[in-house]
Amino acid sequence: MQTGKLVELEHHTILVGKQGTEKYIEDCASPILDSGKQILGVVVVFRDVTDKKSKQREIEYMSDHDFLTDLYNRRYFVQSYEQLDQSDYYPLGVMMIDVNGLKIINDAYGHDTGDLALKEVAKALTVQFEDKDIISRIGGDEFAILLPRTSESAMYQHKTELRTRIQQISIMNVALSVAIGYETKFAKNQSIDEMLKLAENHMYSHKFTEGVSVRNHAIKAILATLTNKYAVEKMHSERVSLICRQIGAAMSLPEDDLNELQQAGLFHDIGKISIPDEILNKPGKLTDSEYEIIKTHTEIGYSILRAADEYSDLAIHALYHHERWDGTGYPKGIQALEIPLFSRIIALVDAYEAMTADRPYRPKLSQDYAIEEIKRCSGTQFDPKIAKLFIELLETNKIE
Repeated sequence: MQTGKLVELEHHTILVGKQGTEKYIEDCASPILDSGKQILGVVVVFRDVTDKKSKQREIEYMSDHDFLTDLYNRRYFVQSYEQLDQSDYYPLGVMMIDVNGLKIINDAYGHDTGDLALKEVAKALTVQFEDKDIISRIGGDEFAILLPRTSESAMYQHKTELRTRIQQISIMNVALSVAIGYETKFAKNQSIDEMLKLAENHMYSHKFTEGVSVRNHAIKAILATLTNKYAVEKMHSERVSLICRQIGAAMSLPEDDLNELQQAGLFHDIGKISIPDEILNKPGKLTDSEYEIIKTHTEIGYSILRAADEYSDLAIHALYHHERWDGTGYPKGIQALEIPLFSRIIALVDAYEAMTADRPYRPKLSQDYAIEEIKRCSGTQFDPKIAKLFIELLETNKIE
């Protein structure tokens, strides 16, 4: 019999079933020795290690892939660049992509909807590019692609086709848009950081020229989603907007200010897009916790409007339209003339319109009742001068 150094041997076998299912079998062989160290036989042990193998593959996959989109991650992107950075793969293209307006989508609809937008962009990328290309998500709203053996003209074509492809995708009525930049490498004289920086500069140039328009359109789409979903909110916003302008005209505000006030009245409740349906439509009294959720719409509205240049001036009025003259309002608890003028006007009109319109929890109240309530709350909830003017306009039928 064989003598000498004894070892335990292990290896794996793959068993394939009739249905094509695979089982990984690990076998281990150990010698049986007598007292003289002679081998009498061998013990072979078989173990099903399919689950172990599956978990190992899962760990390997997760180390190279983005958990949300299933694209490659930044780590794999960098490794791939180092492997492809040689003459056999030149010209080597690097493309950077940033999703426009993702913060607005997150603020308005929540991060689950924002994640859906990222997944849709990822799908578009996998359709657009070839198997040889390395498609990665390298940051929150940033993607990067390595394109070996790809000419500049092909890079430009990819950019044009990808923009068109993504513009056809809508999430909650918001048309998706991306900023794209690229750089092509012909010789080994630039690091990955330099390549990414050049591509990123081109991308941000595109983002600057188009991002403003994209964000403005996104906010219009968000308001449309809110008002189309809730007829009450549509009527409320439009009526508040109109009455605010009439009060502003009675105060002899300049035309530009009247236009801004009217817009502020229209968008003041845009933050309600993030409030759950069951709270907005609740027919009964809100619980304390539900009321706290409702109160968040002012700060959410501020975040949404502040993100777009065309509407950024309106953001402050959305934030403060539930402040009270006596300082007991929300979200900041500011008082009197600390509250911006347009916010004070909206606060009064918002309350009046809510009282004189049907609501899920009660039928509309009379104008006489509303006037008495405004008088009662003048100097506590409402600016007393604006309240006095408003009542005069109501009593002389100068408010539609």
